[in-house]
Amino acid sequence: LGLASRLANFDLLGGEPLSYLGTRPRSDVLFSGGLLVGAALLAAFHQYVRDHFSVGCGFSTAMLGGLVGQVVAAVVPIGGNGTAHKVHTTFALLLGASLPILMWRFAAAQPPGRWRRVAYALFWAEVAACAVGFYLSSRSIAPLAEILPAAVFHGWIATVTFAPARRLAAR
Repeated sequence: LGLASRLANFDLLGGEPLSYLGTRPRSDVLFSGGLLVGAALLAAFHQYVRDHFSVGCGFSTAMLGGLVGQVVAAVVPIGGNGTAHKVHTTFALLLGASLPILMWRFAAAQPPGRWRRVAYALFWAEVAACAVGFYLSSRSIAPLAEILPAAVFHGWIATVTFAPARRLAAR
């Protein structure tokens, strides 16, 4: 994202959503390719979570729905006001909405104790980041509005990856 923004001279504090990086000649392949690679990595991460943690079908439904949103947003450029714009926007919103939902379903499925409290804290941090994102979007600071919830989600991924429940539960 940083490299694509730099290549395209994209204003991360401006009014255009990050998806416009997919319409700029200097960043389109990097942006779309990054979304596709990210979707593949998230699919693998989904399997890791299912193998190592207690999760239900609500978690998988939300995560896989978000992945579909990410893939469609990667291959259908946002440009213009036509059908492509509507399809891209709808699926990008599906991706964004999936993040707090999957984090909530993950937290709810964890056994009572410290790990579950950590998972819920990360969920509430995501909800707060989404609320700030809505506010920033209303103030025409679209990229930052998208980056904040994504950053919290990536923090959740790192926490789930590097601090498994069995280590936290042992404390």
